[in-house]
Amino acid sequence: MDFTQISLALFLALLIASVECKQVLVDLSHSLNADNHRWPTNDKFELIVVANGTLDNGKWYASNNVRFSEHTGTHLDAPAHFASFDGVYSAATIPVERLVGPLSVINLKEKSDADRDYRVTADDIISYEKEFGKIPEGGIVIFDFGWSQYWNDFEGAFGSQSNDTTTFHFPGLGMDAAELLVDRGVYGVGIDTPSVDYGPSQDFPVHYYLHGRNIYHLENVGSMSALPKGGEGVTLVVGAMKIDGGTGGPVRLIAMFDEDKQTISSATISGYGLFMLITATLLTLA
Repeated sequence: MDFTQISLALFLALLIASVECKQVLVDLSHSLNADNHRWPTNDKFELIVVANGTLDNGKWYASNNVRFSEHTGTHLDAPAHFASFDGVYSAATIPVERLVGPLSVINLKEKSDADRDYRVTADDIISYEKEFGKIPEGGIVIFDFGWSQYWNDFEGAFGSQSNDTTTFHFPGLGMDAAELLVDRGVYGVGIDTPSVDYGPSQDFPVHYYLHGRNIYHLENVGSMSALPKGGEGVTLVVGAMKIDGGTGGPVRLIAMFDEDKQTISSATISGYGLFMLITATLLTLA
Protein backbone atom coordinates (compact mmCIF):
# COMPACT_ATOMS: atom_id res chain seq x y z
CA MET A 1 0.00 0.00 0.00
CA ASP A 2 1.50 3.36 -1.03
CA PHE A 3 1.28 6.62 0.88
CA THR A 4 -1.78 7.85 -1.08
CA GLN A 5 -3.70 4.68 -0.26
CA ILE A 6 -2.73 5.01 3.39
CA SER A 7 -3.93 8.61 3.39
CA LEU A 8 -7.23 7.64 1.76
CA ALA A 9 -7.78 4.83 4.25
CA LEU A 10 -7.15 7.16 7.18
CA PHE A 11 -9.55 9.73 5.72
CA LEU A 12 -12.30 7.14 5.28
CA ALA A 13 -11.82 5.99 8.86
CA LEU A 14 -12.15 9.58 10.05
CA LEU A 15 -15.21 10.09 7.86
CA ILE A 16 -16.92 7.04 9.32
CA ALA A 17 -16.09 8.22 12.83
CA SER A 18 -17.66 11.58 12.03
CA VAL A 19 -21.09 10.08 11.27
CA GLU A 20 -23.19 11.29 14.16
CA CYS A 21 -25.80 9.05 15.79
CA LYS A 22 -28.39 11.19 17.52
CA GLN A 23 -30.82 9.66 19.98
CA VAL A 24 -34.35 10.97 19.59
CA LEU A 25 -36.71 11.07 22.59
CA VAL A 26 -40.48 11.35 22.11
CA ASP A 27 -43.01 11.89 24.90
CA LEU A 28 -46.12 9.73 24.36
CA SER A 29 -47.99 11.10 27.37
CA HIS A 30 -50.79 13.63 27.77
CA SER A 31 -50.44 16.36 30.38
CA LEU A 32 -52.63 16.12 33.47
CA ASN A 33 -55.09 18.89 34.24
CA ALA A 34 -58.69 19.50 35.23
CA ASP A 35 -59.84 19.41 31.59
CA ASN A 36 -58.86 15.75 31.12
CA HIS A 37 -61.72 13.44 30.29
CA ARG A 38 -61.97 10.39 32.54
CA TRP A 39 -63.92 7.23 33.17
CA PRO A 40 -67.20 8.26 34.84
CA THR A 41 -66.41 6.48 38.13
CA ASN A 42 -63.05 8.23 38.47
CA ASP A 43 -62.43 11.46 40.38
CA LYS A 44 -61.62 14.56 38.40
CA PHE A 45 -58.00 15.67 38.44
CA GLU A 46 -57.52 18.49 40.91
CA LEU A 47 -54.44 20.62 41.56
CA ILE A 48 -54.67 22.47 44.88
CA VAL A 49 -52.28 25.38 45.26
CA VAL A 50 -50.59 25.41 48.67
CA ALA A 51 -48.17 28.22 47.96
CA ASN A 52 -47.29 30.22 44.89
CA GLY A 53 -45.49 33.47 45.48
CA THR A 54 -42.78 35.42 47.22
CA LEU A 55 -42.16 34.65 50.89
CA ASP A 56 -41.59 37.24 53.61
CA ASN A 57 -37.84 36.80 53.07
CA GLY A 58 -38.24 37.88 49.44
CA LYS A 59 -37.56 34.42 47.99
CA TRP A 60 -39.87 32.46 45.71
CA TYR A 61 -41.68 29.31 46.85
CA ALA A 62 -44.36 27.22 45.13
CA SER A 63 -45.99 23.91 46.07
CA ASN A 64 -49.23 22.07 45.25
CA ASN A 65 -51.29 19.13 46.41
CA VAL A 66 -52.89 16.91 43.76
CA ARG A 67 -55.91 14.65 43.82
CA PHE A 68 -56.71 12.17 41.08
CA SER A 69 -57.74 8.61 40.28
CA GLU A 70 -55.01 6.05 39.61
CA HIS A 71 -56.48 5.65 36.14
CA THR A 72 -56.09 9.26 35.07
CA GLY A 73 -54.67 10.58 31.82
CA THR A 74 -52.06 8.46 30.09
CA HIS A 75 -51.89 5.72 32.66
CA LEU A 76 -50.87 2.19 33.54
CA ASP A 77 -53.30 -0.54 34.54
CA ALA A 78 -51.35 -2.89 36.80
CA PRO A 79 -52.45 -6.54 36.60
CA ALA A 80 -53.89 -6.18 40.12
CA HIS A 81 -56.56 -3.93 38.57
CA PHE A 82 -58.53 -6.93 37.27
CA ALA A 83 -56.77 -9.95 38.75
CA SER A 84 -56.04 -11.47 42.16
CA PHE A 85 -53.61 -14.37 42.55
CA ASP A 86 -50.31 -15.11 44.23
CA GLY A 87 -47.63 -13.10 42.44
CA VAL A 88 -49.95 -10.69 40.67
CA TYR A 89 -48.21 -7.39 40.03
CA SER A 90 -49.38 -4.19 41.66
CA ALA A 91 -48.18 -0.80 40.48
CA ALA A 92 -45.21 -1.07 42.85
CA THR A 93 -44.17 -4.67 42.13
CA ILE A 94 -43.99 -4.75 38.32
CA PRO A 95 -40.31 -5.65 37.73
CA VAL A 96 -38.44 -2.70 36.23
CA GLU A 97 -37.18 -4.85 33.36
CA ARG A 98 -40.81 -5.19 32.26
CA LEU A 99 -41.16 -1.40 32.07
CA VAL A 100 -38.49 -0.99 29.39
CA GLY A 101 -38.62 -2.86 26.11
CA PRO A 102 -38.82 -2.89 22.33
CA LEU A 103 -41.94 -1.12 21.08
CA SER A 104 -44.28 -2.27 18.33
CA VAL A 105 -46.83 0.30 17.10
CA ILE A 106 -49.74 -1.14 15.15
CA ASN A 107 -51.65 1.58 13.32
CA LEU A 108 -55.28 0.69 12.67
CA LYS A 109 -56.71 4.15 12.09
CA GLU A 110 -58.31 3.14 8.80
CA LYS A 111 -60.16 0.33 10.57
CA SER A 112 -61.52 2.58 13.33
CA ASP A 113 -62.41 5.32 10.84
CA ALA A 114 -64.69 2.78 9.18
CA ASP A 115 -65.99 1.31 12.43
CA ARG A 116 -65.84 3.20 15.74
CA ASP A 117 -66.40 -0.06 17.63
CA TYR A 118 -63.60 -1.88 15.83
CA ARG A 119 -61.88 -4.68 17.71
CA VAL A 120 -58.32 -5.65 16.87
CA THR A 121 -58.04 -9.16 15.44
CA ALA A 122 -55.22 -11.66 15.44
CA ASP A 123 -55.02 -11.16 11.67
CA ASP A 124 -54.26 -7.46 12.23
CA ILE A 125 -51.25 -8.45 14.31
CA ILE A 126 -50.11 -11.08 11.82
CA SER A 127 -50.36 -8.51 9.00
CA TYR A 128 -48.17 -6.17 11.03
CA GLU A 129 -45.62 -8.94 11.59
CA LYS A 130 -45.41 -9.67 7.86
CA GLU A 131 -44.15 -6.14 7.34
CA PHE A 132 -42.10 -5.50 10.49
CA GLY A 133 -41.20 -8.94 11.79
CA LYS A 134 -42.47 -11.02 14.68
CA ILE A 135 -43.32 -9.13 17.86
CA PRO A 136 -40.42 -9.86 20.23
CA GLU A 137 -40.83 -11.66 23.51
CA GLY A 138 -40.69 -9.11 26.31
CA GLY A 139 -41.88 -6.37 24.00
CA ILE A 140 -44.54 -3.70 24.45
CA VAL A 141 -47.27 -3.35 21.83
CA ILE A 142 -49.36 -0.19 21.40
CA PHE A 143 -52.35 0.12 19.08
CA ASP A 144 -52.67 3.49 17.35
CA PHE A 145 -56.17 4.50 16.25
CA GLY A 146 -55.35 8.20 16.02
CA TRP A 147 -57.42 8.74 19.16
CA SER A 148 -55.04 11.32 20.63
CA GLN A 149 -56.90 13.86 18.49
CA TYR A 150 -59.78 13.51 20.95
CA TRP A 151 -57.81 14.25 24.10
CA ASN A 152 -59.80 16.54 26.45
CA ASP A 153 -62.83 15.91 24.23
CA PHE A 154 -65.15 13.55 26.12
CA GLU A 155 -67.64 13.08 23.30
CA GLY A 156 -64.88 12.50 20.77
CA ALA A 157 -63.04 9.99 22.94
CA PHE A 158 -66.04 8.04 24.26
CA GLY A 159 -68.39 8.49 21.33
CA SER A 160 -71.12 9.71 23.66
CA GLN A 161 -72.25 12.80 25.52
CA SER A 162 -73.44 10.64 28.40
CA ASN A 163 -71.64 9.12 31.40
CA ASP A 164 -73.70 5.98 30.81
CA THR A 165 -71.05 3.40 29.87
CA THR A 166 -73.56 1.45 27.75
CA THR A 167 -73.51 4.34 25.27
CA PHE A 168 -69.74 4.37 24.74
CA HIS A 169 -68.23 3.76 21.29
CA PHE A 170 -64.47 3.50 20.73
CA PRO A 171 -62.14 0.79 19.40
CA GLY A 172 -60.32 -1.81 21.46
CA LEU A 173 -58.90 -5.34 21.33
CA GLY A 174 -60.69 -8.54 20.41
CA MET A 175 -60.01 -11.69 22.39
CA ASP A 176 -58.18 -13.48 19.58
CA ALA A 177 -55.75 -10.53 19.42
CA ALA A 178 -55.22 -10.67 23.19
CA GLU A 179 -54.56 -14.40 23.01
CA LEU A 180 -51.96 -13.94 20.27
CA LEU A 181 -50.18 -11.24 22.27
CA VAL A 182 -49.96 -13.62 25.23
CA ASP A 183 -48.52 -16.23 22.89
CA ARG A 184 -45.91 -13.69 21.77
CA GLY A 185 -44.84 -13.17 25.39
CA VAL A 186 -45.33 -9.40 25.55
CA TYR A 187 -44.97 -7.56 28.86
CA GLY A 188 -47.33 -4.68 28.13
CA VAL A 189 -50.22 -3.80 25.83
CA GLY A 190 -51.17 -0.20 25.14
CA ILE A 191 -53.82 1.75 23.29
CA ASP A 192 -54.60 5.42 22.61
CA THR A 193 -58.30 5.02 23.52
CA PRO A 194 -59.78 5.06 27.06
CA SER A 195 -59.65 1.26 27.43
CA VAL A 196 -58.14 -1.87 25.90
CA ASP A 197 -61.69 -3.25 25.84
CA TYR A 198 -63.81 -1.60 23.17
CA GLY A 199 -66.42 0.99 24.15
CA PRO A 200 -69.60 -1.13 24.23
CA SER A 201 -67.98 -3.76 26.49
CA GLN A 202 -69.61 -4.22 29.87
CA ASP A 203 -67.66 -7.26 31.09
CA PHE A 204 -64.07 -6.23 30.09
CA PRO A 205 -62.82 -9.64 28.92
CA VAL A 206 -59.49 -8.31 27.60
CA HIS A 207 -58.71 -6.71 30.97
CA TYR A 208 -59.41 -9.97 32.79
CA TYR A 209 -57.54 -12.11 30.29
CA LEU A 210 -54.34 -10.05 30.06
CA HIS A 211 -54.20 -9.06 33.73
CA GLY A 212 -54.76 -12.69 34.61
CA ARG A 213 -51.45 -13.36 32.87
CA ASN A 214 -49.61 -10.48 34.59
CA ILE A 215 -49.58 -8.27 31.50
CA TYR A 216 -50.06 -4.58 32.22
CA HIS A 217 -51.98 -2.09 30.09
CA LEU A 218 -51.25 1.45 28.94
CA GLU A 219 -54.33 3.54 28.13
CA ASN A 220 -54.89 7.01 26.69
CA VAL A 221 -51.47 6.91 25.04
CA GLY A 222 -50.53 10.15 23.30
CA SER A 223 -49.73 10.78 19.66
CA MET A 224 -47.30 8.35 18.02
CA SER A 225 -46.98 10.33 14.80
CA ALA A 226 -43.33 11.27 15.49
CA LEU A 227 -42.21 7.64 15.75
CA PRO A 228 -40.72 5.53 12.97
CA LYS A 229 -43.35 3.52 11.13
CA GLY A 230 -44.42 0.49 13.11
CA GLY A 231 -42.28 1.62 16.03
CA GLU A 232 -39.32 0.02 14.28
CA GLY A 233 -36.13 0.43 16.31
CA VAL A 234 -37.95 2.14 19.19
CA THR A 235 -37.44 1.37 22.87
CA LEU A 236 -40.20 2.40 25.25
CA VAL A 237 -39.63 3.47 28.85
CA VAL A 238 -42.73 3.29 31.05
CA GLY A 239 -42.28 5.79 33.88
CA ALA A 240 -44.77 4.18 36.26
CA MET A 241 -45.66 5.53 39.69
CA LYS A 242 -44.52 3.11 42.41
CA ILE A 243 -47.65 2.94 44.57
CA ASP A 244 -47.73 0.16 47.17
CA GLY A 245 -50.91 -1.80 46.61
CA GLY A 246 -51.75 0.40 43.63
CA THR A 247 -53.80 -0.82 40.70
CA GLY A 248 -52.23 1.69 38.33
CA GLY A 249 -51.18 5.29 38.01
CA PRO A 250 -50.35 8.06 35.54
CA VAL A 251 -47.24 7.36 33.47
CA ARG A 252 -44.68 9.32 31.48
CA LEU A 253 -44.04 7.26 28.35
CA ILE A 254 -40.71 7.98 26.70
CA ALA A 255 -39.95 6.48 23.28
CA MET A 256 -36.28 6.37 22.28
CA PHE A 257 -34.71 5.65 18.92
CA ASP A 258 -31.55 6.47 16.97
CA GLU A 259 -31.60 8.90 14.09
CA ASP A 260 -28.55 8.56 11.88
CA LYS A 261 -27.13 11.85 10.65
CA GLN A 262 -24.44 11.52 8.03
CA THR A 263 -22.54 14.77 8.10
CA ILE A 264 -18.98 15.68 7.25
CA SER A 265 -17.72 17.99 9.95
CA SER A 266 -15.24 20.82 9.49
CA ALA A 267 -12.82 18.78 11.61
CA THR A 268 -13.09 15.95 9.06
CA ILE A 269 -12.33 18.32 6.18
CA SER A 270 -9.40 19.86 8.06
CA GLY A 271 -8.20 16.38 8.92
CA TYR A 272 -8.35 15.37 5.28
CA GLY A 273 -6.27 18.42 4.33
CA LEU A 274 -3.70 17.50 6.96
CA PHE A 275 -3.54 13.93 5.70
CA MET A 276 -3.02 15.14 2.14
CA LEU A 277 -0.25 17.48 3.27
CA ILE A 278 1.48 14.63 5.11
CA THR A 279 1.07 12.40 2.05
CA ALA A 280 2.54 15.01 -0.28
CA THR A 281 5.50 15.48 2.07
CA LEU A 282 6.13 11.75 2.35
CA LEU A 283 5.92 11.29 -1.42
CA THR A 284 8.40 14.16 -1.91
CA LEU A 285 10.82 12.57 0.57
CA ALA A 286 10.40 9.22 -1.13
